[in-house]
Amino acid sequence: LELYEKSQAIMIKARGHDYVAVARTYGNMADVYYKQGKNTEAQVLFEKSKEIRIKALGPDHVDVAATCTNIANIYKEQGKYAKALELHEKSKAIFLKTLGPDHVDVTKSYDGIATIYTAQGKLVE
Repeated sequence: LELYEKSQAIMIKARGHDYVAVARTYGNMADVYYKQGKNTEAQVLFEKSKEIRIKALGPDHVDVAATCTNIANIYKEQGKYAKALELHEKSKAIFLKTLGPDHVDVTKSYDGIATIYTAQGKLVE
């Protein structure tokens, strides 16, 4: 984490807060927190990453979709299934629109939605 924080400080100073590389570093830091089980910290950084990516790349960019998937996974672990499902559906729509129905990244959304249904006991959907 320390190296990501150093990188982030340099990037913000050089390029400002709304630079795409800043969003990427927030995402990397969030991944570390997520893997450590620190979901609150991870979610805050994923949200920052998403906001920057929307500003810099637009709301229908695949990086926005990927970040929504990461946030959805945290919501799922917290038992906030409606919020998780909403973000997985958003990711799916972006992936389908930008990559098409046969792209491998679309499967991340389908898998995420399926795990929520399974967690809710909705095994038929």
